[in-house]
Amino acid sequence: MMQLKFIYEVAVMLKRHRDQLWARLDELYANGSTFISWGEIYHWYSIERINKKPWRDIEARWKELLEEKEERYLSPQTAEVGGGVTLFYAKKPRPLKELAA
Repeated sequence: MMQLKFIYEVAVMLKRHRDQLWARLDELYANGSTFISWGEIYHWYSIERINKKPWRDIEARWKELLEEKEERYLSPQTAEVGGGVTLFYAKKPRPLKELAA
């Protein structure tokens, strides 16, 4: 197994919060989508304002997951929805109209 070294931008994150975030990223990889609430981001990262740091951390962890799976990097799509953000991942995305044709 290759040695991976990633620098996370988060000073302190509790183990249980890291585990919850990794579970969401595993869900994203396995199912193609996951939801993270704004409250979870505030709570997990112990922040009062959501800035770039949580997103950079999530992206670094996502890159690590893909490298472990020996997949090329593909940035998930995001959509702000009621109370948080949904992340979407598809190796070969295609529009609904193609399925309907």
